[in-house]
Amino acid sequence: MITPDEEDYIKSYAYLPEHLTGYVTAISGVEPFLIKDYLIYFREGYLTFVGYPLSGPFEEKRMKEILDSSIEKFKPAYVALIASSISISRNLCLKKDSDQYYRLDLSSFHPDQKLRNMVTRSSRELVIEKNQELQEEHIRLISEFLNSRKVDEDTQYIFEKIPEYIPSVPTAWIFSARSKDRKLVAFDIVDFGSRDYVFYMFNFMSLKYRIPGASDLLLNEMIKAAKDEGKPFINLGLGINEGIRFFKEKWGGKPFIKYEYCLYQSRHTDKLRSFFERL
Repeated sequence: MITPDEEDYIKSYAYLPEHLTGYVTAISGVEPFLIKDYLIYFREGYLTFVGYPLSGPFEEKRMKEILDSSIEKFKPAYVALIASSISISRNLCLKKDSDQYYRLDLSSFHPDQKLRNMVTRSSRELVIEKNQELQEEHIRLISEFLNSRKVDEDTQYIFEKIPEYIPSVPTAWIFSARSKDRKLVAFDIVDFGSRDYVFYMFNFMSLKYRIPGASDLLLNEMIKAAKDEGKPFINLGLGINEGIRFFKEKWGGKPFIKYEYCLYQSRHTDKLRSFFERL
């Protein structure tokens, strides 16, 4: 359970999507807890440990101490650990992943002429709307995405829960790009739930109505909104694949923190301890 004071503290220092308790609880139905400087989410024997301290430097030994005490307290059957570094044998991970979070520093943001031309051109054909109402056409684009690509179960689950996320989190906004005849061409979901960061949560494109530069125009609008709110950074999310990395990098996004993920059974805790004791 998170107290109001803890919620204020989290919002002051959140820099990753996993720090947004409203988002995580809406998507996963978990209960959040703040232990020392780390967020933990728990539900039905499943503990997610966000190994990124809200403030202060990352120390793996310190993280391990708090992780051990959290396992002792909640006694989960499974533990999902995300951190910038995980000293666990990958053979013990039931699921694992590696990536990098991308960040756009607005204090040094200067789009090149090519980007400015793309935004100007797409703005002649598209109108941007900002609201907090997820409509049937938005849900249809999410379904189109899921039906047109092979995604893992976790990603599908998250996308299917978006209709529950938007109405339950007041800091979540929808940026929609519409054609002149009101067709929904693309939309972004953006979360303003941090003091210093805006979070680029999701982007969906229509397979039927395609206008070049729609995603660029949406990101440009997000940047303007972030500046209006006085936010110094935009967390652009994970790299995911080459195409997504290219899009984020052409807008000036740079990797700023590593992402490691390991899901394991907590009965392996004693085996895992030997790895951390070497730190």
